[in-house]
Amino acid sequence: MITQAQLNALYDAEVVDQAGEKVGPLDRVYLDNATGDPAWVSVRTGWFAGRRVFCPLANAEVVGTQIRVPYPVAMIKDAPEIPADEHLTEDEEEQLYDYYAVDEGPAPSA
Repeated sequence: MITQAQLNALYDAEVVDQAGEKVGPLDRVYLDNATGDPAWVSVRTGWFAGRRVFCPLANAEVVGTQIRVPYPVAMIKDAPEIPADEHLTEDEEEQLYDYYAVDEGPAPSA
């Protein structure tokens, strides 16, 4: 599991997929409300990083100055459109858990 200290050291880190292909720069880290551990990141994608998508940090790892997530880049870029604001609603969280097939947990917050 990636710790908050590791993420703090990776300001503007690149998020890469399971094969090392670039997804985009790290935008925000969302913490698990119960544990305070990093649970999700939003990633800037598209031209001029105009779109932000969520990706779970479950089974992610820090490799140098990159965060490697265990999903293909196409899957991440096709994630549901959810605003990257202060907090995920329960409905938004459920959409993401279903999309990534991640076990549900407490709602993360920015």
